Amino acid sequence: MFFSRKFLISRKMGKVKKLQREIKIGESGYVNKNCWLAKNLKYPPSKRCQYCESKFPNCLFFRYSIVSLILIIFLLVASFLIEGNVSRLVIISIFVLVIVYGYFFDKSTEDIIEANFAQRKAKESFKDLSRTLQQKVEEQTKKLQASYQKVEAAFEIEKEAHKELKRVDEAKSQFIMATQHHLRTPLTALKGYLSMSLEGDFGEVGQMLKEKLGFCFDSTNRLIKLVNEFLDLSKLQLGKDILDIKEASITEMLQDVIAEVKSEADKKGIYLTLTLPEQNIPLAMADPIKLREALYNLIDNAVKYTEKGGVAVRLIIENGKLKIVIQDTGIGMTAEEVKNVFSHQFERGEEAKKVYTLGRGIGLFIAANIITEHKGKVWAESPGRGKGSSFCLELATE
Repeated sequence: MFFSRKFLISRKMGKVKKLQREIKIGESGYVNKNCWLAKNLKYPPSKRCQYCESKFPNCLFFRYSIVSLILIIFLLVASFLIEGNVSRLVIISIFVLVIVYGYFFDKSTEDIIEANFAQRKAKESFKDLSRTLQQKVEEQTKKLQASYQKVEAAFEIEKEAHKELKRVDEAKSQFIMATQHHLRTPLTALKGYLSMSLEGDFGEVGQMLKEKLGFCFDSTNRLIKLVNEFLDLSKLQLGKDILDIKEASITEMLQDVIAEVKSEADKKGIYLTLTLPEQNIPLAMADPIKLREALYNLIDNAVKYTEKGGVAVRLIIENGKLKIVIQDTGIGMTAEEVKNVFSHQFERGEEAKKVYTLGRGIGLFIAANIITEHKGKVWAESPGRGKGSSFCLELATE
């Protein structure tokens, strides 16, 4: 029983000591181990002592006591030397002075010490915060540097890939140009011989054979047109100048294209009309061959993708510029298709593939680039799928 009580008391004392050790400076009950007086008393002699870590000789209370003692002795000695004795009134006055001075000294120093302690804690907290922030900044800086290095490495890889892609693209374009030159020569010769055969230069041709030769002639024309389109596309991709600028009549170009495409419109049972302004139409500075090709691609495209109704072509003089509007009642386009109709090559909308399966998806791209090379503008409009489309272009007259 005695040993169990002793054990419990020792545990309680250990807990008390542990609690005392856990009391930090500034908290109530903090004992300054550096102070001889507080250490022996085992409690802070004054409230301000809980904010102090100084040794007893550096304590303000100790210094106040020394100064007060010296002051009392000095005043007592001075009174004795002046009056020959120390009166009771002098003694009372001295002690009252010391007590009053001590009271105000105690209050003022307590406030000062608390304020200094709070300032010191604030500085320490600020230093801890600065240290923590600095560590976080360093960590984030390291992460950013690592990320930057990864981005830089990825950029270099992308740069090299872009160079390689550009080299392959140029090689492809050069290959296409060389191939087209070799294709166009025999096709032109074939077209010439077919034309001569149809005209009877090699003797009379029967009706059935004439029809077959006519079919071959049309197919050869389409092949030559396709080769020419590929050649133009390659030149555009390589940034070569494809225009031979001179004075040209837009009216004649439109009339020629309408006449050429009219047979296709008649076969489909749709109308194809051309409306010209009443005033004189000025000549335009253009490449007549390439601009005619662009107009042909736009009008032919409208006819191909119109099954009912027809295509109306209008030439307008507006603000000193020639404006051509090609309006059809065909399959129409979505907003996304309108946005990309001139920018993508070898691509067509889903409805376009259903209506005309032989389309190549490069006619409008080439037309747009030719018009742009003429410093003109081209754009498309459509209210939506199945509601027709309008293709517009503007050209300067000078």
